[in-house]
Amino acid sequence: MADTRGHCESKESRVPYEPIRIRRQWLAAVMLLAAGSAAQTQDFPNRPIRLIAPFAAGASTDFLARTIAQTMSRNLGQPVVVDNKPGAGGILAAEQTARAAPDGYTFMLTSAGIVTMNQSIYSQLPYDPIKEFAPLTIAVRMPIVVVVHPSLPVKSVPELLAYAHAHPGKLSYGSSGVGTSQHLAGELFKSMTKASILHIPYRGGGPAMNDLLANQIGLMFVQLPSALPQIQAGKVRAIAIGSEQRDPKLPAVPTVSESGLKGYNSDTWYGFVMPTGAPPAIVQTLYQAIIAALKENAQRLSGHGFNVDGGNPQQMADTIATEAKKWALVIKAADIRAD
Repeated sequence: MADTRGHCESKESRVPYEPIRIRRQWLAAVMLLAAGSAAQTQDFPNRPIRLIAPFAAGASTDFLARTIAQTMSRNLGQPVVVDNKPGAGGILAAEQTARAAPDGYTFMLTSAGIVTMNQSIYSQLPYDPIKEFAPLTIAVRMPIVVVVHPSLPVKSVPELLAYAHAHPGKLSYGSSGVGTSQHLAGELFKSMTKASILHIPYRGGGPAMNDLLANQIGLMFVQLPSALPQIQAGKVRAIAIGSEQRDPKLPAVPTVSESGLKGYNSDTWYGFVMPTGAPPAIVQTLYQAIIAALKENAQRLSGHGFNVDGGNPQQMADTIATEAKKWALVIKAADIRAD
């Protein structure tokens, strides 16, 4: 019988080699994908980047977004285009950001409220501020300042409380909307003082300020950048700062805490986030570009009432977690619901 061992193989001899061939193909595919991803990361950015801003064009926050975008464009060599998506307490902008590809070409300027308050105000959100956003940095901080119409006979927090207690239900404060930082700053004040002050929500801080200037409402708890021009012009009177320390732009104005409400702090901030899942190198590139833009424009931003922060992503994540718990208690106590 002829020896055919050199010409054929049994099934048993072929089986072990088939999985090896498949594994090699799979590894080759993985390596190809990894090489493509690495090339994409090294090439980032190679096209325009979109910065979603959940605020109307022309607002003080829009100035912040465009200032940072302009410097980033120059430093990165690609346009950083501001896309204004105002409305619904920032939900529209946040949802678009969360649904965007995590490739570094979409990021968002967020308020503190979008990532720390909305989840306690809305029963259903189309985004998860913890799971779907990767923190980049808290860009700027700003105090909430308590301002009153000049015709209101109060020049301090004790005088404001005395007036509110003497005229229950007649004093009102305006805000940029239900559940906003301005609203919650007022509710925190009310919860700590038991003052009878009516909240009137507006469709934005601009209309609320206009009514304060027209003496249609008595006061506002408003971000300093939005109120500073009116304060400097004498159109409203600043009686207290809502942060833990006095602000250098208004050094003569005491804090709410030193005015008798120990522990009051309604400080707010704006920062940058992006969709989760981006390669670490892309996250780092965006973060460094934002930090560089903040440093370069620190003096200009300060002139508009912003205090540059520029902390790292982990610090922003820790702040979000801490403040989400704090404001959840205020929201629950005031029974604030937006839907």
